[in-house]
Amino acid sequence: MNNQYQIFTDQELLEILTLSPNATAVYTSEQLIIQLANHAMLNIWGRDKNVIGIPLIEALPELEGQPFIDILKNVWNTGITYQNVNTPANLMIDGNLKTFYYDFIYRAVKNDSGKVKCILHTATDVTERNLNHQTLAQARNTFDALETEQALNEELMAANEELNSINEEMLNMQQSLMDLNNELEQRVADRVRDLAESEKQLEEILNQMPAPVVVLRGSNQVIELTNQSILSFWNKTKEEVIGKPMLTVFPELRSQPFPGQWKQVLETGNAIANRETPVIFNKEDIGPKRFFVDYYYQPLTDYSGKRTAVLATVIDVTDKVESRKKLEESESKLLDMNDELSTLNEEMAANNEELITINEDLSQTRESLLKTINKVAKSEARFRFLVQQAPVAICILNGRELIVESVNDMMLDIFGKSTDIIGKTYAEALPEFEDQPYLKLLDETFITGKPYFGNEAKTVFEHNGELKTGYYDFIFQPIQDEQDITTTIMVVAVDVTEKLLSRTQLQRTEEMLRFSVEAANVGTWHLNHKTREFFVSAQLKKLFGYETEADLSYEQAVSHIPESHRYEVIRAIGSNNSSDSSYNIEFPILAAGEENLRWVKALGKFDLESDGSFNHFSGVVMDITEQKEDELRKNDFIGMVSHELKTPLTSLNGYTQILLQKAQKSEDRFNISALEKVTSQIKKMTSMINGFLNISRLESGKIHLQKERFFFDKLIEELVEETQLTTPTHQITIVKSAHVEIFADRDKIGSVISNLLSNAVKYSPQAKDIEVICEVKEKQVRFSVKDYGMGINPHDLEKLFDRFYRVEGNQTQHISGFGIGLYLSAEIIERHHGNIAVTSEIGKGSTFYFNLPLN
Repeated sequence: MNNQYQIFTDQELLEILTLSPNATAVYTSEQLIIQLANHAMLNIWGRDKNVIGIPLIEALPELEGQPFIDILKNVWNTGITYQNVNTPANLMIDGNLKTFYYDFIYRAVKNDSGKVKCILHTATDVTERNLNHQTLAQARNTFDALETEQALNEELMAANEELNSINEEMLNMQQSLMDLNNELEQRVADRVRDLAESEKQLEEILNQMPAPVVVLRGSNQVIELTNQSILSFWNKTKEEVIGKPMLTVFPELRSQPFPGQWKQVLETGNAIANRETPVIFNKEDIGPKRFFVDYYYQPLTDYSGKRTAVLATVIDVTDKVESRKKLEESESKLLDMNDELSTLNEEMAANNEELITINEDLSQTRESLLKTINKVAKSEARFRFLVQQAPVAICILNGRELIVESVNDMMLDIFGKSTDIIGKTYAEALPEFEDQPYLKLLDETFITGKPYFGNEAKTVFEHNGELKTGYYDFIFQPIQDEQDITTTIMVVAVDVTEKLLSRTQLQRTEEMLRFSVEAANVGTWHLNHKTREFFVSAQLKKLFGYETEADLSYEQAVSHIPESHRYEVIRAIGSNNSSDSSYNIEFPILAAGEENLRWVKALGKFDLESDGSFNHFSGVVMDITEQKEDELRKNDFIGMVSHELKTPLTSLNGYTQILLQKAQKSEDRFNISALEKVTSQIKKMTSMINGFLNISRLESGKIHLQKERFFFDKLIEELVEETQLTTPTHQITIVKSAHVEIFADRDKIGSVISNLLSNAVKYSPQAKDIEVICEVKEKQVRFSVKDYGMGINPHDLEKLFDRFYRVEGNQTQHISGFGIGLYLSAEIIERHHGNIAVTSEIGKGSTFYFNLPLN
C-alpha cells in the first residue's frame, strides 16, 4: 500500500457522504423514519437537522395528497427500486407552498436474507431545466398563434395594394430568419455535443472513484489526498501535486478568494459552500481559463478534536453555466424576434409555413436533447450509488465473464497485483481463487441480482509468488440497467485481518488475566456508580465469609468493615470529586462467622464518562492479614524500644544539663562547647525517638486527635517565633496571615508546622529567606512554607511523603534524618480530612503547603 495516501475510517466516509453536494436521505422501517439527511437534501426540503429520527410525513406534512409516501411504502414492501424524472413536488418553503421539479431514485437496500433494511433516496433539483423547457414551449405557442393569424393575413394581402412594394423587404426578412434558424441549429448541435462530452467525462469519473475531492492539510494547505476526478479537472498527476502546498501547484489562486476561505474554515470550524463560482486555472495545454465550480469546504479534525485539514469537494459546472447562458441568450433573441414579428404581422404571412417547419425541427431537437439528458441522469444515479456504497477498496467487474474494468490502488494492494489485471477476467487475474468460493458467489450474484455480504472471510491471495492469508469484510453489489438486468458487479472490501488478530489476542490476554487473578487468591469487584449494582467474584465472597452462591451487596460488604475504618473506605470509594482516578487503601474486615479481624488491601480504578463524570468503580481485594500482623509486631517492637530508650535518654539529658551548669560556673570553654553539642545531639535523638513512637502509635491505631477550637494564625506566629530563636542563620517572614479559627488538634497541627519550618531551614543552607503564608481559599485554610534552597527532583516528589523515604544526593548526604517527619505530617493532615503537597524546582527552592477544612 502506498503510505503517502490517507485511509479514511468508516466514520470519516460517512461524514463525506453527509457532506456530499448530491441530495441524499435514508429511511428505515415501514413508517419511513428519517435516519440520515445530508445538507443538500435538507436544503431541498427547507428543513433543519431536527427532522432526523421522525417519520417523513411528520417532517413534511405537505406531502399528504401527493404520491411520494405511497411510492416509498411500495418500495419498502416489494423491494423494487423506483425512479422518475421531471417530477413536480409541492414543498413548504419559508411558509409558502411552492412547486419544484426533481429527478429522483428510491433504492431498496437489502440485508443478507433479501429483506429491505432501508431506502436510499437521492434527488436532483431540475426546476431550472423545466422552466427553460416551459419557456421554449411558450415560444412554440407564439408560433402556433402566428399560424392562426395566417388567414387574416391572406385577406389583408388581397386587400393590400402595396404588397408588391414590400416583397423585397419580406425576402430580406426571410433570409434573416433562415440565418437565425441555422444559428439555433448549430447551438443545439453544440449543446448535444457538450452533453456527449459531459457523459464521457462522467463515465471516466465513474470508473475511477466518486466525487472530485481533495484534502488540504495544515495552514500551508499541503495536498495530502486526491482522487482521479480532481486530478483530471486540474490536468495533473498525483506525483505533481501530492505533498506540495496548493498555492505552489496553483500560484494563480493567490489572488482569488479560495486561500482565505481555507484559512477561515480551519480557524472557525464553519463549513463554506458556494455554487457556480468562477475560478481561473492555468492549465498547461490551454493556458489561463475561467471555469465555474460548485464547491464545499468542510473542516477535518483529529482524535483530540483539533482541526487539522480541509476536505474540499469541487464539481466542475462550467458546461452547465455556459449552456444556461447560451439558452438565456437564445431566449432573449426569441423574445426580440417575437417583438419584431408582432410589428410585421402583415409581412410575415408568406413565411408562416417555413416557421412551422423550423418549429417542428426544434421540437425534434428538444426530444433528442431530453433523451440525452435522461441518459446522463441515469449515469449520475449510478455514480451517486458508487459514492454512497464505496468504503475503501473497490473493483468493477463487467459482464458475466467478470472482466476487470476498473480497480483502485487499495484493492490492488489487497490482491497483491498491479494494474496489468485490468481487461482480464477475474479468474485470470486471481488464479488462486480456483479453490475458493468467490467465483461461484460472484456468478450467483450476477444471476440473482442480489448483493452478497461477507464478514471476516478467510481469503488467500498470492503476493509475489507467496500465498498470503487475510480476513476481509466484503460486498458483491450487482449494478443493473434500465431493464433491471445485471451488467456489472462492484466488489468492495475492507481488510480486517489486524482487527481480528487483535481481538483474538485480547481474548487470550483476558483469559490469562482471569487465570492469574484466580491463582493469586485475589477477589475482584465492580460497582456501578449510578445504579449502585455490585458485582463480586467468588474469591471476594470467600474473603467476606460468604458461600459462592450467596448474594453480597455493597451495603453488606461495607457493614463488615469496623466503624473505626468504615468512613475512610466509604470516602475513598464514594467520592466523585477526586482528581485521582485510582485508589489504594488498607483496612480490616470482620468476616461473617469469624471473631478475629482480617486485614485486606483494595486496589481499584475509577472509570470516567466522556463528560468527565464517574461511571463505575472496579478493583481487586487481597488478604494481607499476615503481612499486617508482621507490621503491627514490628511497630509494637519499635514502640517498646523507643519507649525504653526515652528513660536513659532523659537521665542523660539531666546529667548533661548539670555538667553544663558547672562548666559555665568554672568558665571551662571546652567543656561548655562539648556539652552544648551533646545537648544538641540528645535533642535530635529525642526527636527521632518521638517520631518512631508516633509512627508506632499511628499504625497501631493508638494515636487520637484531641480537637479544639483555636486561632490558626496565633499558632503560626508562636511557632515562627520559637523557630526563629533557635535559627539565627535564617530570616523567617510571615508574608500573609489570615485571622481564622479552626477546629483541630492544636499540638499535632503545630508539630506539622514545626516540621515544615525545620525542613525549610535544613534544605536551604545557602539561601537565608523563608516565607510563611496563611490564607483562606474556597472554605479551606492553607498554610505554606516557601524556601529558596536546593529544590527537589521531579521523580522524588511523588514519594516524598512515604514512610522512611529520603531524598538522596550530594547536597543531602550530610543532612540527618530517617524520613519520618513528612510521613507523620501527611498522616496527621489526612486524619483532619485535609491534604498536603509540595511544588519544587531544582536550584530555585520548594513550597510545602497543606489545606484544612473550615468547619
